[in-house]
This record gives sequence, C-alpha cells and structure tokens, in this order.
Amino acid sequence: MHLFCILIQYIGIIILMAEAFYIISHKPSRQQQYLTFLILALCINFFGYLLELQAPTQAEAMVAVKFSYLGKPYIALCQFLFVMQICGIKLSRKLIGALFCMHTTIVFLVLTCDRHTLFYNSIAYVDQGIFPHLETGHGIIYNLYSFVLVIYAAIITTVCLRRYLRTKDESSRKKFAYLIMITLITITGFLIYLSGVTQGYDITLLAYLIDAVLLAILIFREKIINTLALAKDAAVDFLAEGLIVVDNDENIIYFNKKAEQIYSGISVGACETVVENLNECILEKKNIMQDKYVYTASSHLIEQDHTYYGKMYVLTDITNSYHYTQSIKEQAAIMKELKEQAEAANQSKSAFVSNMSHEIRTPMNAIIGLTDVLLRTERPPEEQNYLLHIQSSGKALLNLINDLLDFSKIEAGKFEIANDTYDIAQMLRDIQVIGSTRIGDKNVELVMDVDENLPRLLYGDELRIRQVIINIMNNAIKFTDQGSVTVTVKQQNRREEQVQLFVSVKDTGQGIRQQDLASLFNAFTQVDLKKNKGKEGTGLGLAISHQLVELMGGELCVLSEYGRGSEFYFTLWERIESSEMIGNFSELKELPSDREEDIFTFTLPETNVLLVDDNEINQEVARAVMEPFEMKIDTASNGKEALEMVQEKPYDLVFMDHFMPVMDGVTAAKKIRELEGTYFKNLPIVALTADAVQGVEAEFYAAGMNDFVSKPIALEDLSRVLKQWMPKDKIRPQNKKQ
Repeated sequence: MHLFCILIQYIGIIILMAEAFYIISHKPSRQQQYLTFLILALCINFFGYLLELQAPTQAEAMVAVKFSYLGKPYIALCQFLFVMQICGIKLSRKLIGALFCMHTTIVFLVLTCDRHTLFYNSIAYVDQGIFPHLETGHGIIYNLYSFVLVIYAAIITTVCLRRYLRTKDESSRKKFAYLIMITLITITGFLIYLSGVTQGYDITLLAYLIDAVLLAILIFREKIINTLALAKDAAVDFLAEGLIVVDNDENIIYFNKKAEQIYSGISVGACETVVENLNECILEKKNIMQDKYVYTASSHLIEQDHTYYGKMYVLTDITNSYHYTQSIKEQAAIMKELKEQAEAANQSKSAFVSNMSHEIRTPMNAIIGLTDVLLRTERPPEEQNYLLHIQSSGKALLNLINDLLDFSKIEAGKFEIANDTYDIAQMLRDIQVIGSTRIGDKNVELVMDVDENLPRLLYGDELRIRQVIINIMNNAIKFTDQGSVTVTVKQQNRREEQVQLFVSVKDTGQGIRQQDLASLFNAFTQVDLKKNKGKEGTGLGLAISHQLVELMGGELCVLSEYGRGSEFYFTLWERIESSEMIGNFSELKELPSDREEDIFTFTLPETNVLLVDDNEINQEVARAVMEPFEMKIDTASNGKEALEMVQEKPYDLVFMDHFMPVMDGVTAAKKIRELEGTYFKNLPIVALTADAVQGVEAEFYAAGMNDFVSKPIALEDLSRVLKQWMPKDKIRPQNKKQ
C-alpha cells in the first residue's frame, strides 16, 4: 500500500508536468498564468508529499512537509482565480494581492511551525496506519485556513453552476461541469482527510490526482486553453473603448483595462456609484470627464432568446473630437458675434447713408429746382451760362450721390433687380443722345453698332442695363481725346424664348496698363493717376457696373492695349417679349413716350394740392417747380397738420415728405387711410422725399401711399405723377407759351 501511494505521487507529477509543458508552449494570458501557477503548485505539493512518504525520521518528514507547503497554499488560490477568469468575473488587483499575502502568510507560518503553535499545536512521528507518518494537531490558523478553503469551494461551485444553467452552448456547459466536479472532488478529499479515517494518508493528494486527470481532459480534449478565446480576451483588454458588463441585478461582473483606467475604484460586485454615473451620463447625454480625457457612454442589452442577462456599457474616447467641437463652437460663437457686429455696423451705415442722402438731397433740391425755374425765362447770355453751369454741376453732384447710394446698397446685399418689359431700341436711342451730348466739342465719333435681328421688346432690368452701358460709355468718352467710341449690341445666342445679348463699348483712347487691370473694378480706385490727373471721377462707376452685371447674371470683362484703347463687354440672357426686330438702327424713329413729350402740356387750375414738408425752402422750391401747372397749393409742416387739414378741406392730391417732426409722413399716411370714408381711402398720396435708399418705396406703399417722387424733383417724374393721379376731368390742355 505504501508503494501504491508513492506510485500515485509519481503519476500525478508526470501528468502535471505534461500539462505545464503544454500550457507554457502557448502565448501567455491571464488564464494561462493562473493555470500554470496552479499546476506548478500541485507539482510542488506532490513532490513534497512524495518526500514525506519516503522520510525515515520526523526531522526529514518535517522538512518534506515544509517543502510541500511552498506550493500547497497556492493550489486553492490559483484554482479560485483560474475559475473566476474562465467565468469572466473581474477581481480587483487589491483583492488578488490581499489573497496572495494571506496564502504567503500560511507558508511562512508552516516554515516556522516548530517555534509556535498557531498552525500546528502539536507534531509527532508515529509508526502506525498504512505507513509511518507525521501526526499534527490543528492550531487556530489551520482551522481558519480550512474554513477559507471551504469558502473558495462554495464560491467556485456557485459561480460555475450559475454559468452552467445560463449558457446554452454545449461546449461551455461541459467546461463548467468539469470545473464543478474538480472543485467538489478537491473539497471532498480534504474533508475526508480532516475526518482521520485515512489513517494518516493525505487523501487530498488522490483528489488532486483525479483533478489533474480531469484538468488534462479539459486542456487536451475540451480545449479550455482556447487560442481564439484568449485572443478575444486580449483584444478586449487592449480596446481603446472601456467595457463594463453588469448582470440583471446591475452588479458588475466584468470590466477591461480601459474601464479600470477611467474608473480607478471599480471592482466586481455591487458598485452603485459607477453604474449610477453611467446611467446618468447616458440619460442626460453628458460626457465623462477624466483628467484631460473625455468619454461618452452608451449601453447595450445582453439578451438571448428573449431572456435578459444584463447590460454592457461602452466608454468611447472622444477627447479629440470633443476639443475640436468645442473649438468649432467657440469659433462659431466668435463668428456669430462678429456677424452681429457687422450687421449692426451695416445697419448703422445704412441709417447713416439714408440720413446723409436726405440731408444732401434737401439742399440739392433747392439748387437744381430753383435753377430749373430760373432757366424757364430768357436771361442775358452770361447769366444763362452761369445757370447752366450750376445746373450741370448740381446734376454731377447728384449722380455722385446716386453712385454712393448704389454702391452702399450693393455692398450691403440689399440691391434688387427689377425686371420688366422694355424697348431696347428706345433705350439705345436714349443712350446715343446722352453719349453725343457727353462728347460735345471733342474730336470723337460715337458709333452705334446694333444688330438688325435683335428682338425689340425684351424682359429685364432696363434701368440697370442702361446705367451700366452709360457708365462704360462715359468712361470711354472721358479717356478718349480723338478717334471713336463704338457701342455694339448684338444677339450672341438664342434659345426658345430667350436671347443672349452681347454688349461692348470699344474706344481708341489711352488704354489701360496690364498691371492695372486687376484693380480696375475695385471701388474708389483710379488707375494711372499721373496720366489721368485732372480727369473727374470717384472710381465708383466701373465697380458699380461690374457688380450690377453680376447681379443680372453676367460678367463684365475688359480687353485693353496701353496707348491704343480698351474694350469693355458683357453678356446677359433676356426673355423675348415680341417677335418684332429692331431693323436698321440708323433709320429707327423714336417711339413716342412720356419722357419725350413736352412736360408742360397741361394745367390743373381747378385742383387743390396739399404739400407737406417741414423745410420752408423745400416748400418754396416745390411751389416754384409746380407753378406752370397752375394748381392751388396749401402747405403743412408735419404729418399732424396734414392729418387735420385733409379732414377740413378736400384735396385732389397730397405730396408727403418722409422725415418730419411731430409726425412723419409714413405715420400720417397710415392715419389718413384709417379715417372713415371712401375719400380718405382713395385720396392720392405721393411720397416727395430726399430719402432715396432702396427699400423705402416698399415702406411708402405699405403705409398706403400711391407713388414716389425723389428729390431733387425731376420735372418728368412730377408730370407723370400729376397725369396719373389727378382727376382726368380736371386736366386742361395748354398751348406752348415758352
């Protein structure tokens, strides 16, 4: 029997060494580490007990016991850690360290057992039983240690049993069944040994041998050391994301290294602080801030066959994107603030331009209006010449004001293109007259090259096309001292109901240097200042023309040779409104129009007009300008007076200024329209104002006004308004007297 026990030890050592060699040959992992330590601890225990079986004296037997305890206390610990790892239960490093310290203390107590009675309270060598052996009395630490081993066995059995019942995979169920058997066999052998029925033989070693066989089956046949599973475990540990797994009771059962870095105090089991923090972050969409890192949390249910097993939290590192987003938000906030500042500045500028337009046009109204009045009568040639110079300078200043307003509106993005049907032949005839007048006594010929097959009636913004061509043409005339200026308008392409106009102005003037072409369309810029010294201009005309063409869907381009001349050209798509062609432009007769008719062809002696203006000079100018129409004119200094006067006396038309004290013109117009009676609803109210900023017309119409005349008062506009809004039965024809 003694030899049989020795043989068992040898067999156990051989099996364990084979298992150790197989495990060590694989890539290290936590499972392999714990399993390797377990097998090494078993080998030491088997070898030590083998020495004890062959020891002839108590001293030698005691040495063999001490040697076996170099491995024996770690068997249960390594088995416990190995099973926890297999079952996916994460133990904190502090707990593992504490357990190793406890078992190392057992080793120390056994190595020094001849000096105290804590572990063994008595030691004797007896020649009884199956073979001579040591008989030891159990001290208090031994009993506590035995109790710990029972706890290990209970935990392992419980955990493996739960995994066995939950898993549906047959291979995994078999693995957990083997682990339960190994644990039960070990604890059974230990309890039998403690009972003393084995007459000194430590049957725990036989239990360990059976366990070694079962372990060999797990390793070699059931592939418990699964390379793929190990790879998955390693991959999970080295993921950039933190993973935390909880069961259906919200107890933590697993976490990887990244999660441990994020939550330094995390541990397996109930950890309400961590779970509550995760749930709060997910529900409230908050980020987890950890030092300089930022993480976002998400959760995923773990279920199979409609059975809920728990939840997995995923912690994703969003540090870079978070800081990038924060940077973008900060930049967006800055941009928003800058935008608001720019809009405020733009509004201030628009208000300033509107105010300056009003303030400048008010005296200009007097200068131009009274000059026109004086020019109606015959005067000595010298005085006539002076008046013509005043009129010309006033109109030049007015054109400059208009250019500044146009540029301001375009720059603010408030300029609108107003399309309507127009006669291109009539427009070009007007441009020809303006160009010829502009040339005056210069030795320059104005050539109009107009395509005969160009449709006569088109749909577009006639006013802005006219403005662009006149700007370019006036520039060409200004910088051409001799030779010609050719205005070319032809049909470049045609499709269905649209025609592409090609418009060109070519001169034989001084030309433009190549280095100046890039800045040619910049506002307030004049090129070649030395050569052009003395030439009038603000540098706005070309800038405005360039932007107007772009607003209409084209592009203004230039070709130039310094010293030989320049050509400005652009193309525009316009809608065809009539099949009639222009024909021979040189033979074209002007169509009759209101603009070409004699202004003073009618009088209104029976009409009553209310003129509302807070400026006495403006009232005097308006009276003088309107004098030929023979109207009866009453005046009011503000909107409140006008409101009272229209209720006291019937008027045929009201001319209403915009900005006035007490009550402005817009408010007055609204209040007149609110009065009861068809007279107040139908009374023609015409805005007569120096505020020429785009957008005010819409404000006037919204207030109930019928029309708009800008200051300085253009006689053509005044005649048109009177003809349109005065009662037809009160218009009287007038024979020319002037």
